[in-house]
Amino acid sequence: MSLSREEILRARRKYTEQVVATVLFTVVVLWAVVATVVLINASGVLAVAAAIGLSAGLMYVYESWQNVRARGRELRALALTEDEPDSVGYTSALVRL
Repeated sequence: MSLSREEILRARRKYTEQVVATVLFTVVVLWAVVATVVLINASGVLAVAAAIGLSAGLMYVYESWQNVRARGRELRALALTEDEPDSVGYTSALVRL
């Protein structure tokens, strides 16, 4: 299966957008975790609920980064099968996470 150059560039652009969104999401979740841990004055059921909510957020961050890594591997595989060189005269290497 051969993809056109435009499809490969579109896939790279979507990957970049996904990385940026994941970085922003990670920063927000980490800020929320730190703020909650530092500022919450809870005990009992409220403390358990906060711990479950925070752990769910951190698990989603982990899953998001796993998705980014899998998409990066797919793009690197596409780059290896690409026959045409880049128009600027060099081939780009994707950053490995």
